[in-house]
Amino acid sequence: MSDERKDLSEKIRWLLLLRVIILSFFLGATALFHFFKPEGDPQFFYTLSVALIVAYAISIGSALLLPRLVDLRFFTYLQLDFDVLLISGIIWITGDAASPFSFLYNLAVMNGAILLFYRGAFFTAGFSSLCYAGLLILSNGPVRENSSWHLLMPVAMNISSFFAIAWLGGFLASKLSATEKLLKEKQFDYQQLDALKEALLQGVGSGVAVTDTEGRINYFNAQAQDLTSLQEATVKGKKLDQIFPGLTYKFDGRKRSKNLVADEFPFASPQGTHKQLRLTLAPLSNPSEELIGYVSIFEDITRQKEFEEKVRLEDELRRAREVDLPSKKKRLDGSPFHFEGVIGKSGGMERIYRLVEKLAEGNANILITGESGTGKELVARAIHFNGPRKDRPFVAVNCGAIPETLIESELFGHVRGAFTGAVSDHIGLFMQADQGTIFLDEVGELPLHLQVKLLRVLQEKTFTAVGASKPVKVDVRVISATNKDLRKEMEEARFREDLFYRLNVVHMVMPPLRSRKEDIPALGHYFLRKFAASQGKNVEEISSDALMQLLSYSFPGNVRELENIIEHAVAITNLNILTEDDLPSYIKGTPIAEEAEIFEKTVPGGAESFFAKGLSLDTELETHEKCILLGALKRSKGVQKRAAELLGINYRSLRHRLEKYGMLSSKAYELAENVGEGE
Repeated sequence: MSDERKDLSEKIRWLLLLRVIILSFFLGATALFHFFKPEGDPQFFYTLSVALIVAYAISIGSALLLPRLVDLRFFTYLQLDFDVLLISGIIWITGDAASPFSFLYNLAVMNGAILLFYRGAFFTAGFSSLCYAGLLILSNGPVRENSSWHLLMPVAMNISSFFAIAWLGGFLASKLSATEKLLKEKQFDYQQLDALKEALLQGVGSGVAVTDTEGRINYFNAQAQDLTSLQEATVKGKKLDQIFPGLTYKFDGRKRSKNLVADEFPFASPQGTHKQLRLTLAPLSNPSEELIGYVSIFEDITRQKEFEEKVRLEDELRRAREVDLPSKKKRLDGSPFHFEGVIGKSGGMERIYRLVEKLAEGNANILITGESGTGKELVARAIHFNGPRKDRPFVAVNCGAIPETLIESELFGHVRGAFTGAVSDHIGLFMQADQGTIFLDEVGELPLHLQVKLLRVLQEKTFTAVGASKPVKVDVRVISATNKDLRKEMEEARFREDLFYRLNVVHMVMPPLRSRKEDIPALGHYFLRKFAASQGKNVEEISSDALMQLLSYSFPGNVRELENIIEHAVAITNLNILTEDDLPSYIKGTPIAEEAEIFEKTVPGGAESFFAKGLSLDTELETHEKCILLGALKRSKGVQKRAAELLGINYRSLRHRLEKYGMLSSKAYELAENVGEGE
């Protein structure tokens, strides 16, 4: 009896020591949180601090009182009850049902098993169940009929984990006690069970798996089976990293780490349910410090991760609302620096801002490269409007949108009679940009014969209009842009090397939006404010779910595509916040395989005959473009400016496209009417 009392007394001392350590951690964490977050609620800090200090005092007092007690069992039950009430208080103060500390109940159950075996474990599990259910009921308020199921599920899952841990802890504690009493000479067996007990105490979770040194599973508890939807018979003999492919730990069968290994990874059950798991792996060793296996304890942290992601996104949204736009930057002399529409700090954008500031005051030719839609023209405008030529013209030219037969005349002008249809002199875009800046977008599309003429303009600052005999002098800063690899174009003899080096005095590379995802919240809010104002809508926010969809999208069209998406969302929303439902359907993800299947089902004549006819992609696209142009002319009743608005392009671009297909005459509108009647 004296040995039993001594053993129980020693266990109680360890319980009190563990409690003091945990209380010290919470007290220190509370103090640090209050110190580093001065805007926090002081009342919350004092409430939690007072509660922890009182519990601290009770624990120390219990340790001092322990040697004088007669009935240790009753005192043990009181300590277990106090542990459960203390954990309930911590959970209540730190977030009710959303608190991350509900796992401490499992620690209390394990303490009960160690102190009083099955009786103590199940007593603690029952009391923990009552307290946890009470917390859920209090935090959810009166239970309504339609919310009872949501309240019942977490209660049932956690209570079942309490009793599963109680059974497992009671079983292990009982076995350990029996081994200590009957087989003291078998120290090897005792230390195996002791190592398992310590591993469980250090990483209590909802699922437990025990493996050998190679990571092959030989034990898989019921909670682990529920969590993974895998039966023990199915996983036995398989390696742990086969069941959890996201596990990064490598089992080599020899190396023994003295520390716990914690890992977080996604997991998909056989039914296709996706979860986020946290797994704690602890090594088991024999008295000779030789590795004999591992115990892994894992839990479902999906809800916790979702909560953390929502908090992160809300923080991103808050920072996006408070973002210091580049357009608000000041020069050293205090004058404003204009970066209208150029937003963001990640992916190399800060370097772009510094380059623009340096280049704006000079006169060097600049080549801007990058994918379509990354904002090359916006950067060119920023360079022009922050330099000495800001009061002079800025002329933007899309070299790829002008037909080859007209581009020389458009760029350099022509004189009357230079060619059929030249009924008067025409001032070219270079002359229009005199004393200012000309922006040559898609410069890689220039024909070779015009590249020679452009080179002469860059070298000698003179050119000759089409049909003219005298050269004209011009003072123009040239900024060019392309989404092509001009070095590759030079290798294939489609772009002149001498022209490339003239244009590429300073090279700027615009990063794609997919490499600067951190800027999406700021860009999204900029476009939100822009289109809310232009459309007269009171839309102020982007929901975290909608922002998550945008962050997970690849944006092949870059910033221009994001702008289009936000404009679409603002146009259709009826709320003051953009939600996931306001985004275009393709953002939410129609897989490309499904799109291909839809095309094959809807293509006229069937997919097989369509691809078997020896088609030309360029011809098919031209035919489709003609149909769209005719449709726009029909709906605008032949008014070309209105047709350009319907198509979302400028009037000049529409004129070039119509001329490309010989549709500039009045017959084009008649043809559009006939197409409409055919429909």
